[in-house]
Amino acid sequence: MTGSENVYTYRSGKKLMLHKKTDQFIVRALPEELEQKLGITDAKKVSASSSKITTRIKDLEHLMTESRQIAPTHHAYVVAETNNEFLITDRIFVTFHDPISNEEAGAFAGRYGLIILQKLSEYDYFFKLTEHTGSNPIKLIVKLTEQDPLVKSAEHDLNYRFKKYELNPPTDPSYIRQWHLHDRNQHADFDPRSSVKCETAWELLGSFGSADVVVGVADDGCKMDHADFASSNKFAGWGYFVGEDINLISDVDIGADKADMYKPMANHGTSCAGVIAADVNAKLTVGAAPGCRLLPIKWESEDSALFIGDSRMLNMLNYIADKVDILSNSWGSSPMTLWHPLVIRRIRELALTGGRRGSGIVFLWAAGNENCPIQHTTSIDVPYTSGFDFLRDGSPVWIGVKTSNQFQNDLVDIPGVMHIAALSSNAQRSHYSNYGTGITLCAPSSNSHEYHRLPVKGLGITTSTGQASSITNTFGGTSSATPLVAGVAALIISANPSLTALNVVQILKNTASKDLNFEGYPTTPPASYDSDTSWDVSPVAPFDKGDFQNTVGSDETWSPWFGHGRVDAHEAVAEALRLRDLH
Repeated sequence: MTGSENVYTYRSGKKLMLHKKTDQFIVRALPEELEQKLGITDAKKVSASSSKITTRIKDLEHLMTESRQIAPTHHAYVVAETNNEFLITDRIFVTFHDPISNEEAGAFAGRYGLIILQKLSEYDYFFKLTEHTGSNPIKLIVKLTEQDPLVKSAEHDLNYRFKKYELNPPTDPSYIRQWHLHDRNQHADFDPRSSVKCETAWELLGSFGSADVVVGVADDGCKMDHADFASSNKFAGWGYFVGEDINLISDVDIGADKADMYKPMANHGTSCAGVIAADVNAKLTVGAAPGCRLLPIKWESEDSALFIGDSRMLNMLNYIADKVDILSNSWGSSPMTLWHPLVIRRIRELALTGGRRGSGIVFLWAAGNENCPIQHTTSIDVPYTSGFDFLRDGSPVWIGVKTSNQFQNDLVDIPGVMHIAALSSNAQRSHYSNYGTGITLCAPSSNSHEYHRLPVKGLGITTSTGQASSITNTFGGTSSATPLVAGVAALIISANPSLTALNVVQILKNTASKDLNFEGYPTTPPASYDSDTSWDVSPVAPFDKGDFQNTVGSDETWSPWFGHGRVDAHEAVAEALRLRDLH
């Protein structure tokens, strides 16, 4: 590979091959500081406190030496198999074979020139490297894993830039056209099979959901003074991250400022919250569970990227552990999402015993908008980008699709965790929606062509936004599908609070509708800038058809496009009430 050198580290206990970029490096300073102190004008922000600089190979070492005078600096790395960025930090997690005392932990830290940031358990510690460590984090992880007999595992505290799964196809405003909530829309592109039927679910429930049910929304923030969230006590709490601090600032902390929950132009989280629980008596839009409460979490963000690290993820999970019934996450990364084992372990625990009721949290993740699998290994190259880059003025430039033959997501198959695909308003799979192993359910959202070449049918979602208009008619993607399922899950718990999180997941799966549109899409046509479109292979076999199939060892059926089907609020609430009345 041009401009890189091969190295390796460890992730989730397995050796992971990396390419060290010879024309890029990372410095823990923001672009503004780099421009002011070093005259670097093209640095790109890649985390809440770090920037990436691309330079000529011959200038790399000189610029890195200069940048080390102002902040910690290291080479840039990408995963060898996928070319995904691998954003290391100067922090690591260490798990020891046996419990160690505070004195032993201090001696270990001193031996490697580390600072103890956090004791996570008798076995698990969180350390920060210093200038006395004598090696970079990549080399230290390898050394600890392979040579230190005390260490069971050593892992990076990675930073991530997760995409906010949002698309913006055009639509018409007005509540009557909130087609995803009812079946009264008369638009030619609306098929009633695509609606989740919240209106009739509210009728069965006799309310718009219970204020005792809380839905967490981890995103780019929330405009909490929005008219759609005007009812008293709408928010059960809130929290946000600032800069490089790994600790979450919550509403009960001294100095916490509710105004910091919203960043101008960052409207994704506000729209997600509106889809879930916008008030029924608001002047603008209505959510799936208007009577339920919200708990928004704000990640640091820039444009379409959220800056999330393993340590921040752990702290967020610990904060919401006893405060929410459901957590909605409309973000992710393809082709690879690999969390630290402590994150996976914590999600597993909370899915079973966490939450306000101690009976588990329902976790939802957006499946993604890349028209690719989320968990699959194949012999052919599958695109996972649209092929376009966008200039500062918004002009699209064709750069070609990125491809991979390996797709991994270590949140797949965790009980209580669901990945949600997108369904267009004509009950057809949204062209961009990810598919395959790991898809649990689908829910209505927008539609658009992933590669911007073909017109496709589909209305957008009307919901809240932080923009001056206070309402958007163009929300979409699996970003919109996911909080919609979260709202329906809130209605289920409102109907029967004795249900566990796993019970809620099972009800959603058992009652999902399989009466859908199985029509596929034509292959992407050639263009003057891209004459050979043989790269368009999605959906790739064995996921190239959306038919429901019997799952092994189960009476359930499953579709690689739609999961167990389109979420059905009416049937799900009816089943929750039926189970309640049996007891």
